[in-house]
Amino acid sequence: MTAPHIHARYRTVPATMLLGSMGRSLERIKAEDELIDADLGRVIGKSADRIAAYRGGRDMSALGFVLACKEWDGRFANDTLALVGMSLRPLDGAAAITAERDCLPAVASAVASLAAALADGRIDDLELAGMTAELDAAAVALDALRERARGRRLSLISG
Repeated sequence: MTAPHIHARYRTVPATMLLGSMGRSLERIKAEDELIDADLGRVIGKSADRIAAYRGGRDMSALGFVLACKEWDGRFANDTLALVGMSLRPLDGAAAITAERDCLPAVASAVASLAAALADGRIDDLELAGMTAELDAAAVALDALRERARGRRLSLISG
């Protein structure tokens, strides 16, 4: 009963899989941004040798992970976090939505794309790829509202 398609949310993910994913993310960022290990190390606060070990799947400190998330956000963390059913979204990305009225068009556009894709009862990979901009915009809009609500809840609790 541990097959990935059965209770995937609660399956155990091996540490080697998590570390390998982080290493591949560092490797991809290194290639995409044309960096060297010393450049990556300056961000994470480690030596080039240590970065090479991380890219090879060695264990990374929590501080290194957080610093990498701060610099490269989802580019670094989301493949790894997806293994445990999570994703990373920067809160300041929600600042792109300047007014509540901007939320409705973003969410409505995503809903319209979903409705069109679901006309045949399912969303195929090509349809999903075609709607990622709308889904991302809706996510930012909803995150902005969630962040505003969280701030209100905190002020109501402390006030």
